[in-house]
Amino acid sequence: MSADEVHDPVAEEVKEPTKAEEVAKKIAERFPSASVEVKTNKWGRQRVWVRVPREDYKALMGFIKELDPEAHYSIGIEQDWGEELGFLAHLVIHYRDAPAVSLIVDVHAPKDDPVIPDISDIFPIALQFEREGMEMVGLDFEGAPDKRRLFLPEDFPEGIYPLRLDDKGISEEMVKNAGHPYLIKKGGKE
Repeated sequence: MSADEVHDPVAEEVKEPTKAEEVAKKIAERFPSASVEVKTNKWGRQRVWVRVPREDYKALMGFIKELDPEAHYSIGIEQDWGEELGFLAHLVIHYRDAPAVSLIVDVHAPKDDPVIPDISDIFPIALQFEREGMEMVGLDFEGAPDKRRLFLPEDFPEGIYPLRLDDKGISEEMVKNAGHPYLIKKGGKE
Protein backbone atom coordinates (compact mmCIF):
# COMPACT_ATOMS: atom_id res chain seq x y z
CA MET A 1 0.00 0.00 0.00
CA SER A 2 1.42 3.37 -1.00
CA ALA A 3 1.26 6.51 1.07
CA ASP A 4 -1.38 7.89 -1.29
CA GLU A 5 -3.66 4.93 -0.57
CA VAL A 6 -3.65 5.24 3.23
CA HIS A 7 -7.17 5.72 4.55
CA ASP A 8 -7.35 8.23 7.39
CA PRO A 9 -10.84 8.10 8.99
CA VAL A 10 -10.04 11.04 11.23
CA ALA A 11 -9.37 13.23 8.20
CA GLU A 12 -12.81 12.43 6.73
CA GLU A 13 -15.62 14.67 7.83
CA VAL A 14 -18.83 12.92 8.71
CA LYS A 15 -21.74 15.07 7.60
CA GLU A 16 -24.60 14.93 10.09
CA PRO A 17 -28.06 15.08 8.49
CA THR A 18 -29.87 18.38 8.82
CA LYS A 19 -33.19 18.60 10.66
CA ALA A 20 -34.95 18.87 7.30
CA GLU A 21 -33.22 15.71 6.06
CA GLU A 22 -34.16 13.88 9.28
CA VAL A 23 -37.81 14.90 8.92
CA ALA A 24 -37.81 13.88 5.24
CA LYS A 25 -36.37 10.47 6.12
CA LYS A 26 -38.99 9.86 8.82
CA ILE A 27 -41.83 10.80 6.47
CA ALA A 28 -40.44 8.67 3.63
CA GLU A 29 -40.07 5.66 5.94
CA ARG A 30 -43.60 5.99 7.34
CA PHE A 31 -45.24 6.83 3.98
CA PRO A 32 -43.52 4.89 1.21
CA SER A 33 -46.22 5.97 -1.27
CA ALA A 34 -45.21 9.62 -0.81
CA SER A 35 -42.62 11.42 -2.88
CA VAL A 36 -40.31 13.22 -0.43
CA GLU A 37 -37.57 15.63 -1.40
CA VAL A 38 -35.40 18.18 0.38
CA LYS A 39 -34.75 21.31 -1.68
CA THR A 40 -32.42 24.16 -0.80
CA ASN A 41 -33.40 27.68 -1.83
CA LYS A 42 -31.03 30.40 -3.04
CA TRP A 43 -30.47 31.58 0.54
CA GLY A 44 -29.36 28.14 1.67
CA ARG A 45 -32.56 27.29 3.58
CA GLN A 46 -33.87 23.78 3.22
CA ARG A 47 -37.51 22.91 2.68
CA VAL A 48 -39.10 19.45 2.72
CA TRP A 49 -41.50 18.82 -0.18
CA VAL A 50 -43.95 15.93 0.18
CA ARG A 51 -46.35 14.81 -2.56
CA VAL A 52 -48.77 12.39 -0.93
CA PRO A 53 -51.70 10.39 -2.33
CA ARG A 54 -54.98 11.72 -0.98
CA GLU A 55 -55.59 8.38 0.76
CA ASP A 56 -52.56 9.09 2.99
CA TYR A 57 -53.02 12.85 3.40
CA LYS A 58 -54.85 12.84 6.74
CA ALA A 59 -52.52 10.20 8.23
CA LEU A 60 -49.49 12.22 7.10
CA MET A 61 -50.82 15.38 8.73
CA GLY A 62 -51.42 13.43 11.95
CA PHE A 63 -47.85 12.09 11.74
CA ILE A 64 -46.49 15.64 11.37
CA LYS A 65 -48.34 16.55 14.57
CA GLU A 66 -46.68 13.51 16.23
CA LEU A 67 -43.26 14.68 15.05
CA ASP A 68 -43.92 18.09 16.56
CA PRO A 69 -47.02 18.66 18.73
CA GLU A 70 -46.46 22.41 18.26
CA ALA A 71 -46.35 22.18 14.45
CA HIS A 72 -47.58 25.41 12.86
CA TYR A 73 -49.94 25.20 9.87
CA SER A 74 -49.16 28.40 7.95
CA ILE A 75 -51.32 28.37 4.83
CA GLY A 76 -53.18 26.17 2.35
CA ILE A 77 -53.32 27.01 -1.35
CA GLU A 78 -55.71 25.50 -3.90
CA GLN A 79 -54.58 24.87 -7.49
CA ASP A 80 -55.99 23.82 -10.86
CA TRP A 81 -53.52 21.47 -12.56
CA GLY A 82 -55.60 20.67 -15.64
CA GLU A 83 -56.89 17.15 -15.07
CA GLU A 84 -56.45 17.43 -11.30
CA LEU A 85 -57.06 19.88 -8.49
CA GLY A 86 -54.31 20.31 -5.95
CA PHE A 87 -53.91 21.61 -2.46
CA LEU A 88 -50.58 22.74 -1.00
CA ALA A 89 -50.22 23.07 2.75
CA HIS A 90 -47.24 24.88 4.24
CA LEU A 91 -46.21 23.99 7.77
CA VAL A 92 -43.35 24.94 10.05
CA ILE A 93 -42.13 22.37 12.55
CA HIS A 94 -39.45 22.34 15.23
CA TYR A 95 -39.46 26.14 15.25
CA ARG A 96 -38.29 26.32 18.87
CA ASP A 97 -34.99 24.76 17.77
CA ALA A 98 -33.82 27.21 15.09
CA PRO A 99 -33.64 26.82 12.22
CA ALA A 100 -37.18 25.53 11.92
CA VAL A 101 -38.14 22.98 9.28
CA SER A 102 -40.30 24.32 6.48
CA LEU A 103 -42.59 21.64 5.08
CA ILE A 104 -44.78 21.69 1.96
CA VAL A 105 -47.43 18.97 1.63
CA ASP A 106 -48.93 18.57 -1.86
CA VAL A 107 -52.08 16.48 -2.38
CA HIS A 108 -54.11 16.10 -5.59
CA ALA A 109 -57.55 14.80 -6.57
CA PRO A 110 -58.99 14.20 -10.04
CA LYS A 111 -61.49 16.81 -11.23
CA ASP A 112 -64.18 14.17 -11.64
CA ASP A 113 -63.78 13.18 -7.96
CA PRO A 114 -62.30 16.27 -6.26
CA VAL A 115 -62.43 14.91 -2.71
CA ILE A 116 -59.62 15.35 -0.18
CA PRO A 117 -59.91 14.51 3.54
CA ASP A 118 -60.53 17.38 5.94
CA ILE A 119 -57.70 17.85 8.48
CA SER A 120 -59.25 20.57 10.64
CA ASP A 121 -59.49 18.11 13.55
CA ILE A 122 -55.67 17.92 13.46
CA PHE A 123 -54.94 21.55 12.50
CA PRO A 124 -58.08 23.64 13.24
CA ILE A 125 -56.77 26.66 11.29
CA ALA A 126 -56.76 24.53 8.10
CA LEU A 127 -60.55 24.85 7.87
CA GLN A 128 -60.45 28.43 6.59
CA PHE A 129 -58.07 27.42 3.79
CA GLU A 130 -60.16 24.34 2.98
CA ARG A 131 -63.27 26.53 2.72
CA GLU A 132 -61.42 28.79 0.31
CA GLY A 133 -60.39 25.76 -1.76
CA MET A 134 -63.99 24.56 -1.86
CA GLU A 135 -65.37 27.81 -3.22
CA MET A 136 -62.48 28.87 -5.46
CA VAL A 137 -61.70 25.60 -7.31
CA GLY A 138 -64.42 23.17 -6.24
CA LEU A 139 -62.47 20.86 -3.96
CA ASP A 140 -64.54 18.93 -1.45
CA PHE A 141 -62.89 18.42 1.93
CA GLU A 142 -64.61 15.30 3.16
CA GLY A 143 -65.72 15.62 6.75
CA ALA A 144 -65.17 19.38 7.02
CA PRO A 145 -67.38 20.70 9.85
CA ASP A 146 -68.18 23.97 8.03
CA LYS A 147 -68.60 24.16 4.27
CA ARG A 148 -70.10 27.66 4.07
CA ARG A 149 -68.63 30.11 1.61
CA LEU A 150 -65.86 32.27 2.94
CA PHE A 151 -65.36 34.98 0.28
CA LEU A 152 -68.05 34.69 -2.38
CA PRO A 153 -71.53 36.10 -1.76
CA GLU A 154 -74.30 33.60 -1.10
CA ASP A 155 -75.99 34.43 -4.43
CA PHE A 156 -72.86 33.68 -6.48
CA PRO A 157 -73.77 31.00 -9.07
CA GLU A 158 -73.41 27.40 -7.88
CA GLY A 159 -70.90 25.26 -9.78
CA ILE A 160 -68.75 28.23 -10.85
CA TYR A 161 -65.31 28.39 -9.25
CA PRO A 162 -63.33 31.62 -9.82
CA LEU A 163 -59.88 30.01 -9.92
CA ARG A 164 -60.75 27.07 -12.18
CA LEU A 165 -59.10 27.09 -15.58
CA ASP A 166 -61.77 24.99 -17.31
CA ASP A 167 -65.46 25.38 -18.14
CA LYS A 168 -66.31 25.55 -14.42
CA GLY A 169 -64.31 28.76 -14.07
CA ILE A 170 -65.59 32.29 -14.61
CA SER A 171 -66.85 32.70 -18.17
CA GLU A 172 -65.93 35.54 -20.47
CA GLU A 173 -69.56 36.68 -20.24
CA MET A 174 -69.25 37.00 -16.45
CA VAL A 175 -66.04 39.00 -16.87
CA LYS A 176 -67.66 41.38 -19.37
CA ASN A 177 -70.58 41.94 -16.99
CA ALA A 178 -68.41 42.38 -13.89
CA GLY A 179 -70.45 44.07 -11.19
CA HIS A 180 -73.78 42.70 -12.37
CA PRO A 181 -75.97 41.56 -10.69
CA TYR A 182 -74.11 43.14 -7.77
CA LEU A 183 -74.91 46.84 -8.05
CA ILE A 184 -72.39 49.42 -6.93
CA LYS A 185 -74.03 52.05 -4.76
CA LYS A 186 -73.03 55.71 -5.09
CA GLY A 187 -73.67 57.83 -2.05
CA GLY A 188 -75.88 55.12 -0.54
CA LYS A 189 -78.23 55.07 -3.56
CA GLU A 190 -78.50 52.53 -6.37
